[in-house]
Amino acid sequence: MEPVYRPVLRDAFRVAWEEKRYWWVALLAGITLTGSVYDIGFRVLNMSAVPRVSGDTWGMLWTRAVVAWPTLTLGDTILGGMKVFQIIAVFFLVLFTAWALSLIAQGALVYALGARRGARSPNVKDALTVGARALWPILVLNLFVMIVLLSVRGLMTIALSGAIQNTTALSYLAYIVAFLAFVVVAAAVIMIQVFALNAMILQGATLAQALDRAARLLADHWVVAVETAAILFVITAGASVLVIAVNMLVGVPLFLLAIISLVFQSKALMLLTIYTAVAIFVAAMLAVAGFVIQLHYATWTILYRKLGEGGVLPKIHRWVRWFTHSTHVPGA
Repeated sequence: MEPVYRPVLRDAFRVAWEEKRYWWVALLAGITLTGSVYDIGFRVLNMSAVPRVSGDTWGMLWTRAVVAWPTLTLGDTILGGMKVFQIIAVFFLVLFTAWALSLIAQGALVYALGARRGARSPNVKDALTVGARALWPILVLNLFVMIVLLSVRGLMTIALSGAIQNTTALSYLAYIVAFLAFVVVAAAVIMIQVFALNAMILQGATLAQALDRAARLLADHWVVAVETAAILFVITAGASVLVIAVNMLVGVPLFLLAIISLVFQSKALMLLTIYTAVAIFVAAMLAVAGFVIQLHYATWTILYRKLGEGGVLPKIHRWVRWFTHSTHVPGA
């Protein structure tokens, strides 16, 4: 009997390739760095590091502020404060908009992949509508994940501080244990999040019910989940290598064009070569990223339906919601 993840990955590959129209939705869903094994690795590499700001940077900013402050008039101070407020307001508006679009895309992608019947899937507009209606529960779910990961990161930072101050074998061992604990918790929390997202969107579960179902599902099938995550990590790494290889191959004729433009001193040809190279690189990166992120969501959604709908009632519940177009998520 073949492992569970093999048919799941086969179906996920097929769905991710057939539903190219959802690649841009997948790119939006990937903004928040949740819902895929790639995000686990990204968080491990970045959130495990202790954030530091150079003392010289603070000192330089303080010196400039002290020097400039006496020369400012009241009007300059008021206008400067208003400009700073406007910049901060615009920054947070753009940030919240991007985050909201990403949360909507998460719900839309899960609905589109989970409600698919054969070659038939919801259109993008309907999927985005479902994601928009479930914005607030998805927002709370994402905040829950962020709080848990930041809390674990804080504990690991304490262990690292102790290791730096004491420089003993025991302190370094405590840091290693804390780091491994962060990796395990980060992986478990992100898997629980994507399973809970499926429970809310596909089965109409409340946030508490979704988290409970996701936690029990992971506890019962953690081996399959870990195997699937490991395979997805390898696939993602391979996709990154593929992007680099494709751009290297395409770069050969572009490099020759650049040489020709230098020989003939053609500025137009040089600019055309540069813009073409950038366009090909960006297009390849976005296409592969959209496919890979959608592959991750498709994998976890198919796995959730395979493992989380072992009984008759969950399947009937999902079918009724699909036939009646009842896509409301409690708490939305």
